[in-house]
Order: sequence, then structure tokens, then C-alpha cells
Amino acid sequence: MGWISHLCLMNMKRRKTRTFLTILGVVIGVISVVTLLAVGIGVRQEMINTMVDSESICQIRVTGATGGKHKDRMIMDQTVKTFQELEYVSSVYPTYEMYVTITNGKYSYDGAITGIPQSELAKLKYTKTSKQTTSSVKPVLIMGNKVTSLFYNPETEQTYDVTEKKKAETWIGKKVDLSFWDSQEMTPVKIEVGAVIDSGEDTYNRDSQSIYCDLDVLKSFLGRVSSGGTLPGQPLDANGNPYKDFVYSGAVVTVDNIDHVDSIVKKLQDMGYTTENEKEYLDTIQKYLKMVQLLLGGIGAIALIVAVIGISNTMTTSVFDRINEIGVLKVLGCDPDELQLLFLTEAGIIGAAGGIIGVLLSYGFKGIVDKIAIKMFDLAKGTQIAMIPWELAAGAVVGAILLAICAGYFPARFASKLQPLDAVRNR
Repeated sequence: MGWISHLCLMNMKRRKTRTFLTILGVVIGVISVVTLLAVGIGVRQEMINTMVDSESICQIRVTGATGGKHKDRMIMDQTVKTFQELEYVSSVYPTYEMYVTITNGKYSYDGAITGIPQSELAKLKYTKTSKQTTSSVKPVLIMGNKVTSLFYNPETEQTYDVTEKKKAETWIGKKVDLSFWDSQEMTPVKIEVGAVIDSGEDTYNRDSQSIYCDLDVLKSFLGRVSSGGTLPGQPLDANGNPYKDFVYSGAVVTVDNIDHVDSIVKKLQDMGYTTENEKEYLDTIQKYLKMVQLLLGGIGAIALIVAVIGISNTMTTSVFDRINEIGVLKVLGCDPDELQLLFLTEAGIIGAAGGIIGVLLSYGFKGIVDKIAIKMFDLAKGTQIAMIPWELAAGAVVGAILLAICAGYFPARFASKLQPLDAVRNR
């Protein structure tokens, strides 16, 4: 084996330019594949981390029946206790959604307000100018910082934020007119805006475009203003009477670990409830990102295939240039398998050199890609848009070696089958 390595290195030194260009082709191919796959991996991981770091990824929003004869599918206090007893469930809280019209001057909002427990309101992050989140008399509205984009002027059809160019914080402490869609008899009531959720200037999520209030205060308020003992939004039984227990529109179930979300979703669906969970979106995003990653890898693979063709061309040329040397080696008793191994080893060395150098340079390109992405997309410092796991680096080197050996197989086989007299005759 020693003489084989020695002959390989001697031949590569004699043909420095050809060897250098062949290795350069492998280097470019490896850089293309590794860098493009690294971008795909990095973007995918960054999106996953962003969602997994959020508590909402482990939250399942459950919707129950709000009418008809399906009392077993309605969400009541006992239902919440049943959800809480499920394995892997860490917490549950009910929600009550009511459709309303809110008017502030010439701007109106037609949508929902959601009552959630005060304990959940306390977990939200508010702007510094926020005052209060609850009251013992009337519900206090907690608005998302992007809700003003949902208020529009019916005459101009322009939204509040576009026309007035003011933030939601300017509404804190003001009173707005609120009327319930399910109660035509109720006159609009004055409700105060007590707080605004701080979701970030450029962030759009569920909280940033929602309006919340204290659930207990909302229930108490509806009980006082309702007529005939029927609360607005509450379903009626087959006899037209309200149910004894308060019926919530939904519940939020928090699972202890993301790995258990799918199993809890299945249990809830088997119980007849409708579920919504961000993990479903995460799974969909991952599927499409894998497709993008595959596409990027395919683009990079084109450069690597060109490099493999270059190796095959180099090895073929090397065989024809060294026919006399091959003849001499055969006359001296060199075995055909050893002769084939000689050329395969040379191809493997070219692949290994190109693979190692390509991977090392890929780390440099990774740093450049990260810096450009952070600057272009105004990302936080330290964000890794490109990631090169050790498996990718090792796979790139091994892949380059194997492809190089495959490219050198047919030239090596041709050399091993040359007859000694035919080879020497070409001298």
C-alpha cells in the first residue's frame, strides 16, 4: 500500500495544474452543496426555535358546541375539570367569546371580545402607559397593540391607524361604546380601555389583534344587564330555556411538552371537540421547508456533479498519459487489482482534499451569509441563518470521496485491463 500512495502523490505533483483545477472543482461543488443546505437548515431551525420558545406552541384551543342538543360537547366548568385530569395536561382555562360592535367616534369595530381569567390577563405583557385590566362593575377592555387597524370609518373605509396615525396606547383611559350582537334589546354601554398589550412594534400575532377582558367580570356584568334571565350568547335547550351551568365558547389546554401535543389533540377530537394548535402550522411549515431544503441541495448538487465529471476527465487523461508506466508496472508483476486501486486511491485523495477544503471554506461562507442576513432583515445579533451541523460536514467529505472514487472507477478499470505488451508498444 505504501508504494501505491507514493506513486499517487508523485503523479499529482507532476501534474500540479491539472490536479489543482480538479480539486478546485470539488471544492466549489462542496461549498455550493454545504452552504445552500446550511441556509435551509438554519432558516428551518430558526423558525422552529421561534415557535417552540413561545408557550403557545403547547397550547390547544378547544371549541365546544354552543347550541343544539349536543350538551355533552359543550364546555362548562365540569368540562374544564375533565380536561385538567387528562394525562400530560398542565393547565386549562375557559374562554368566552362574544361578538360585539365597538365604536370610538367615527370609527367602528365589528368583531369579538374574549373573556379570559384574570390570572391569564396577569401573564400578558403591557405597555408602560397601561392602567388597569379589571374592574368590579364593568369589563375593562385589554386591546392588542394592532387592534386599531381593525377599526374603520364606514364613510371613508379607511382604518384608524392609517387615517389618524396614532397608536393604540392613545386609547388607554378612554371610554368606547359597546353593543352585543346577541342582544338587540340592550343599549350600547360605555366601556373603558384599560390596557394595551405590548407585542412588539413589528409583531403580528393572536394577542396583538385581540381584545380581552376579565371573564368573571364579564359573566357578572351580563347577568346584571340581561333580560328574562337569558344571558347574551348563551345557548338554549330543546325547551327554549337557558342551561343551568354557564356554557363557555372554548377553552385553552396547555400541554406539558410539545411531544405530547398530538396525543392530547387526538383525545380531545375523539371527545367530539374541535381543536386548533400552532403545532399543526409548525408541522406544515417544516414540510415546506424540507422541500425548499431539498431544492437548495439539488441546486448545489449540480456544481458537485460538474466536479465529478471533472474528476472522471482527469483520471481518464491520466490513464492515457501513463500507459507506458502502466505497461512497465504490469511487466514488473503488478496485479490488475493493485493497479486499479492505484487510480482509485488517486481519485479518492482528490475527493478528500476537495471535500475537506470545501467544508472548511463553507464555515467562512456561513459567517458571511449570517452577517448579510442580519443586516438585510434587521435580525438580532447572533442569529444563525446558516447552520452546518457536524453530520452535514462529515457527510460532505465522505460524499466527495465516494463520488470521486466512483468517477475514477471506469478509468481505473480500463488501466487494470490493459495488456502489458500493448501498453509497452505505445512507448
